[in-house]
Amino acid sequence: MAIFKSPEVIVNRTAEDFFTKIGDLNNLKEIIPSQIEDFESTATTCSFKMKGMPKLYLEIGEKIEHSKISLTAKDSQVPFSLDCFITEKGEQCQARLEINAELNMMMKMMVEKPLTQFLDVLASKMQNF
Repeated sequence: MAIFKSPEVIVNRTAEDFFTKIGDLNNLKEIIPSQIEDFESTATTCSFKMKGMPKLYLEIGEKIEHSKISLTAKDSQVPFSLDCFITEKGEQCQARLEINAELNMMMKMMVEKPLTQFLDVLASKMQNF
């Protein structure tokens, strides 16, 4: 199991408000990096393409009220999840993204840099989300 983590960021929303906003996948288009192509979404699913990778299809797999939302890959050759962990900080909250993927060592080395950059961009955009 390979794990890729974003930096923890402070979001100017309460945990409840942020959880509600990020829990509707239609809102993700506000934070998707510019290199993402063909982004499509519903309230509970989304799909997009990253350069050099097949189109990814994600759906909400787990929601823990105001603290975690987990997106799981559908029909993917590589099983993975994208998790958002949320911690209440009064009028603000702290958020961190994490990708967990079933990768061998060679694949991990190939995707580590682009996935880490992807998570960094998402995390920085979440601050003003």
